[in-house]
Amino acid sequence: MNYFYSILILFLSFGCSLAQCLPYNPAFRPFYHGVASGDPLEDRVIIWTRITPDFDTAIQGTYSVATDSGLVNVVKRGTFVTDADQDYTVKIDVDGLNPSTTYYYCFTAFDKRSQVGRTKTTASVGENNLSDVLKFAVVSCANYEGGYFHAYNSIAKRNDLNAVIHLGDYIYEYAAGEYRNARLIDSARMNLPVSELLIRKDYRTRYSLYNLDSNLQLMRLQHPLIAVWDDHEFADNAYDTGAENHQPGEGDWSMRKQIAKEVYYEWMPVRGNAQSAHLYRTISYGKLMDLYMLDTRIDGRQKPPTTFDEPEDTLHPRHMISNDQFNWLVENLKNSKAQWKVIGNQVVFSNLNVGFAAEDPTSYDQISYYENLSTDSWEGYLLQRNALIDSIQKNDFKNVVFLSGDSHSSWAFDVTKEPVLYPLAQYAYLPQPNPYDSLAKTGYNPETGAGSCAVEFCTPSVSAENFAEELGSDSVAAILEYFFNNPIPVLPGNPNYNPHLKFVNLGSHGYMIFDVRADSVQTDYYYTPDVTSKVIEEYWGGGVASILNSKHISNSSVAFPALPKSIPDIATPAPRVITGSSDIAESVLFSVYPNPAGKSLSVFVGINESTDLLLSIYALSGQLVKIMRSDNAIDKGLHSFRNLDISDLKSGVYVLQVRTRNHIASKKIVIK
Repeated sequence: MNYFYSILILFLSFGCSLAQCLPYNPAFRPFYHGVASGDPLEDRVIIWTRITPDFDTAIQGTYSVATDSGLVNVVKRGTFVTDADQDYTVKIDVDGLNPSTTYYYCFTAFDKRSQVGRTKTTASVGENNLSDVLKFAVVSCANYEGGYFHAYNSIAKRNDLNAVIHLGDYIYEYAAGEYRNARLIDSARMNLPVSELLIRKDYRTRYSLYNLDSNLQLMRLQHPLIAVWDDHEFADNAYDTGAENHQPGEGDWSMRKQIAKEVYYEWMPVRGNAQSAHLYRTISYGKLMDLYMLDTRIDGRQKPPTTFDEPEDTLHPRHMISNDQFNWLVENLKNSKAQWKVIGNQVVFSNLNVGFAAEDPTSYDQISYYENLSTDSWEGYLLQRNALIDSIQKNDFKNVVFLSGDSHSSWAFDVTKEPVLYPLAQYAYLPQPNPYDSLAKTGYNPETGAGSCAVEFCTPSVSAENFAEELGSDSVAAILEYFFNNPIPVLPGNPNYNPHLKFVNLGSHGYMIFDVRADSVQTDYYYTPDVTSKVIEEYWGGGVASILNSKHISNSSVAFPALPKSIPDIATPAPRVITGSSDIAESVLFSVYPNPAGKSLSVFVGINESTDLLLSIYALSGQLVKIMRSDNAIDKGLHSFRNLDISDLKSGVYVLQVRTRNHIASKKIVIK
């Protein structure tokens, strides 16, 4: 989950509009979940959509890729087939494209066309593009019940991005109401299914819910996504062999983990699948930047320690990532010809000292309580973390940047092994300066950055609860911000617990803009003031930069300006194409689960206007077998009808029908 919480306990209009009144847009039928692209390379990119049929059937369709938003100059087209086994998702790896080029794409099925999405390929590997400017939005931690995804909307409006880097917690697995922002008064913004995610249809339904969100759809429409998972795509504080939020009675963890992986690959525009691919990968932007996306959650991560006092075996250190992934990263850093080596990393890499929160910060037992709350981060895997730092230093890897998520807060660090001497009994467990030794290459100078091997920028949450919300006080969060990286005059020696921490914000939601140039990188923090209000606003909250070869962070007094994309991309955002109003169906049958079913099943439907609803089960012969539910004047919105009793039905194949006044949809189901 988040890294530190426990320390202190332009949308489319249509009529009213339907798009604004509903948590999905009925005019997008049957492409209700929009379109997306991802994993761009110099000659290819993934394009994605999901089709929602009225009746269970294999679906044949086409896709087109063009260099113009009107789809006149088509450069690639092809066909696809999808069905219920893939949850009607479509994922095409479009190859034969040109480097550094903006493309537009769409899908067709049932004689309907999807929205037109925009994407962009990367520069050629090894291309001398040092005069370029690269810009990325960096996001993580979007909790549907935490608030509206305003950050996604703001990112969608930008026309200067190469891609969006998503560092995980794309969804949250909790039951409805379990992790909800108390200030969010929109009762319709509720998790579906209402239970915690355990089985395949649960995970599929939650991705379906998230991808119906208009702000998320707009971001995916306009920019390619480069994504990794974190824990909540599985379960809170997940690791290879278990999770804190996987309890006895919730089934086999390995099966739950495999299901979550498979559904992630279905619903996300990432290359490969759960059987044939690992998620860590390299995406190169010529000689300017190499991006290494890590999997610090599932690939080899061992259970975190309960306390930092638990010893590690130096011959067999605790793994945050597998040996294969560690060696892959080091070899790629060693062989990289790029100016900047950027590591997309789920959890915060730098150490953060929080003992000042103790009532008595000279009591080892008290400070240990607070320090031990962050063992899920890289700090809990100290030997492997230090081994990576050693590799960076010994091989003199220059211009390494970590981009991290998970913490729900904004941070910027110089990356160093031991920024202060702490906690040591001879100093009453208070932090002491650790002067840089130029001969031994140890210690750290916070003024010059000597002893730092890299820099780290950490993105705030899109909507998941941050420190200020957890504490219920912006003022207390502001005091904590000061204590994190300033001398504390009320303690002996005015100690600074985190002199390597150069920027911190504990109370704002938003995203980062990561700007890459030949001579520097800069991260600008953009914040959305209130994720519980439907009013979308943002402001620049500060910036930090690192100059080429400095391995050190300096503050920026102004944001790097938004730049238009290079020709021909000054171009056109993706048009927001919809079908006509006559094509809007009264209801949508999004899914039925589980299928095959045992004693009960659940149905996920959308209602576009108040209407009557009848849920029935028919035999394949057409004979009515059972009426499951009958509602008069059911409210518009998303509905999840759970645990409908089918225990009296014999094993076999049936048809579940959803009938409203003016529409019928059905799906074939199997009862075991």
